[in-house]
Amino acid sequence: MRQVVLGIKDIWELSVIHRDMKLANIVLHFPDRPEMIKMNRADKKKFLSTVDFTKENFFAKIADFGLSTILNEDTKQLSICGTPLYSSPQLLKKKSYSTKVDTWAIGVMLYELLMGKTPFHSYEMKDLMNKIAEGKFYLALKEPVTIECALFLAETLQAEEKDRISDNLLV
Repeated sequence: MRQVVLGIKDIWELSVIHRDMKLANIVLHFPDRPEMIKMNRADKKKFLSTVDFTKENFFAKIADFGLSTILNEDTKQLSICGTPLYSSPQLLKKKSYSTKVDTWAIGVMLYELLMGKTPFHSYEMKDLMNKIAEGKFYLALKEPVTIECALFLAETLQAEEKDRISDNLLV
């Protein structure tokens, strides 16, 4: 997650908002494992489930900038785009938003990595939007996490943009 956070901060320094941050848009590169290029999907999945990321040389890269936009201080960002499960309340409600829509999505990604599912669910779009707007989620882990991890989740998944962790505190 640290590499993703550092990567998004670099993108923000270029005044770009990604607007479609999700796990499917994170590419892992293992420069010391050229054999991965020839692996099929099942073998890659098996490798990823057993690899010790603390001992492996890898890079997490942010991909798919098709919905990104350049942040212009003179105009408000109002477009609805991205994947609803990862979208912040502001993005879904067509309210003005900032880079903090990406911060929200990073929180959703971390939650998904920890829990195996996204924090908000519904088969109905209106119900999903209401759940996201409330910003209430539950963290019931089988394994403990550090207080820093729990706080990071809580600070990234604040429904109000003004309450979300500030960009300079991310890392």
